Amino acid sequence: MSAHEIALNQAISEVGMRENAELLMHEFRRPHPRLVEHALLAYPDAFGERFRRFFVGARECVLRDGDAESRERILSAKPTERAEAEVARVRRMLEGRPSDAERAAQALVYAGSSVVMALAHPLPHGSGGLFARMQLDLHPEAVTVRATRIDATPDLLLRWAAIGHDSPPNSVWECSSPSWFDGVHRLAIELTPSPRGFHEAILVAHRGAGRVLVPQFDPDAPSDEVAWRRTSVMPSGWSYLRADRTMGSSRPVFPNGAPRPVDGVRVPDDFHFAMCAALTWTLSLQDAMWLRDVLDRLASATNQEPTQGDHTP
Repeated sequence: MSAHEIALNQAISEVGMRENAELLMHEFRRPHPRLVEHALLAYPDAFGERFRRFFVGARECVLRDGDAESRERILSAKPTERAEAEVARVRRMLEGRPSDAERAAQALVYAGSSVVMALAHPLPHGSGGLFARMQLDLHPEAVTVRATRIDATPDLLLRWAAIGHDSPPNSVWECSSPSWFDGVHRLAIELTPSPRGFHEAILVAHRGAGRVLVPQFDPDAPSDEVAWRRTSVMPSGWSYLRADRTMGSSRPVFPNGAPRPVDGVRVPDDFHFAMCAALTWTLSLQDAMWLRDVLDRLASATNQEPTQGDHTP
């Protein structure tokens, strides 16, 4: 086991101790689901040597200790034309993850009576509007709303500069928040484009265009500041090309949140899940919050920037 993997294991243990304490305090809180794209584990040889070792390890873990449905999903995978299409889709999602510059540039989120999100980089194909899917860590439901582009307020621009930006935000988006959303809990937000017309939907379908924001939560912040949070940008596995949706026939299907995604595989071990998800993405917003905690603790222990998606453990 490499030094990076040892440090990752330690970060997982530290997050696990906090999570176990929270599970005892909140009866409705459930462990994070550990869901990854089934194609990663069904066809681990299809994504190159850089990923193969980690995907094979997670696959063996699922086949040994996983639930019956996840095992069957992997074992029933056959090299058909549909499998080739799934592999091609996942490869496009891997290519469409945030760049190093995008992941290093923090976004800013206001979670209060409405939700405001300021982004330093453009979300691919997001010029026509965005959908936002939000979930609190202690709430079982995820909510999807349409986000509209707004102008940055003077207050937001001051806060934007305070987190280290020399230039104004590339875009600012606002959406409504559910009644149970009060800005004092940990949350995750998935942003995906809302294509203008069928032809743009086809274009978006062939690229990894989603992004996930997991704002930092400071419970000790003053009451008038707790709703403002900085956040790093994480990749999303969202795509229009999904087995449970006909292109252009309905609203986008988001892989995050509940119920369980039709193409997800549950990895029963935190370490194997983290290795796969850190290189790709999570299929659950609760997983995204957990992974953000792990990567932040790992970065703190190794004196690195907390990133996801492009480094090899």
